[in-house]
Amino acid sequence: MKKTFLTYSCFILAMTCFIVLRVYAGKTLAAENTDETSSEIEVVPVAATPDPEEFAKDPVSDESAAAKDENEYLYRGSVDPVGHYDGTLPRIICWGDSLTVSLDQKSAFPDILRDLSGCEVINYGVESESTAMIAMREGGLRVNVKATVIPADTTLIPVFLRTEDNGHVYFLDNGDGGVNPCTISGIEGELSKLNGSYYFKRARKGERLSVDEGTQFKTFAMNDAREDDVLVIFAGTNDIPDKKSAASIIRLERAMLDAVSCKRFVIVGLTYAGGIPEIDAVNEELSKEFGDNFLDIRKYMLAYGLEDAGITPTQQDMDDIAKGEIPSSLRSDYVHGNRHYHRLLGQQVYRRMQYLGYLGEGL
Repeated sequence: MKKTFLTYSCFILAMTCFIVLRVYAGKTLAAENTDETSSEIEVVPVAATPDPEEFAKDPVSDESAAAKDENEYLYRGSVDPVGHYDGTLPRIICWGDSLTVSLDQKSAFPDILRDLSGCEVINYGVESESTAMIAMREGGLRVNVKATVIPADTTLIPVFLRTEDNGHVYFLDNGDGGVNPCTISGIEGELSKLNGSYYFKRARKGERLSVDEGTQFKTFAMNDAREDDVLVIFAGTNDIPDKKSAASIIRLERAMLDAVSCKRFVIVGLTYAGGIPEIDAVNEELSKEFGDNFLDIRKYMLAYGLEDAGITPTQQDMDDIAKGEIPSSLRSDYVHGNRHYHRLLGQQVYRRMQYLGYLGEGL
């Protein structure tokens, strides 16, 4: 009897020890596993049951999505003109700085525009010019001649040129850009610049003429302008404007349109965010002034440029876009566009002209 009781007691004690040791070992293993994996485990909160009314809302109702979609029809897809196309191909005159200049007559956006539209396209881009300098060549900012005498023969004579508000004139500093052949009091000739001074040489012999003070100096582009021309103005980068000074650019561009009684035009927005900190505000002012005639090409390039150019974004491109800069894959340097950029810009100017009813169906 004593032997049986002793045996049973030993069995109970052994089972108790086994259970205690198993529980302790399990807790130790669990603690070790928690320490090893805690940095890799992501706690995902359980989503609340969606509100049926919220779930049914159109996602385009989101403000940012709506803003993007509102502009997308202007940049992509079929073109639904808001104006009437009369079937007569107009001339297209492109005014600008180095962002408009064509080095090979085939790769800049005016060249692309010519190929797409079939129109005669005249490029009056001159590098390093401000909006005021461009307006001087176009006629939006009047340039006068100081009283002088033009001889009967073709002798080279000095001429003194000033803007109407007595400002400095910058003709021929970086290119002709539609200045020559020019006219003074109806006499055609050639303007030249030597050591900072201007000289005029009449093209043909004629009568001696006294020129009155304040007579307007007229460039070739002024004399050649037609009311049915379509103007493309891409200016302002060299002004380095802010929101306040954007009014000056607007005033000059309006004066350029008025100088030739232009009713059909496209104003291209600024693109150089790195040099124009308030570029969004400046473009917004231009948009308010010119409405659908304003092409915010920077907004397009940031949203759709790489995709439409068939370019896979690089990390640098993504960094650029995050900073509001035109992607590096679309630029040749810090401010100028490459061939992809110019092709996209030419296409967008062409689309905008179609939308405004200046051109027939196409792209």
